[in-house]
Amino acid sequence: QSDMQSWEEQSQGAIYTVEYACSAIKSMTDSSVYFKSIDSLLKHSISIKEQLNASQGRRYPAKSREKDPRRI
Repeated sequence: QSDMQSWEEQSQGAIYTVEYACSAIKSMTDSSVYFKSIDSLLKHSISIKEQLNASQGRRYPAKSREKDPRRI
């Protein structure tokens, strides 16, 4: 009787653990849409920042003027 009760308790614990793990995996899978969206937004932000940096570099080429020995 005692062995059977112990086995049942262990089985119930194992079932709970597996169900909890499955629930966590499902939550992570459902979150992948949001992570992909964040990834896309970050890549877009980096691209825009690079474009801004490039356009500012063309407008204000101060470093190239400083290196030009003909300029004072």
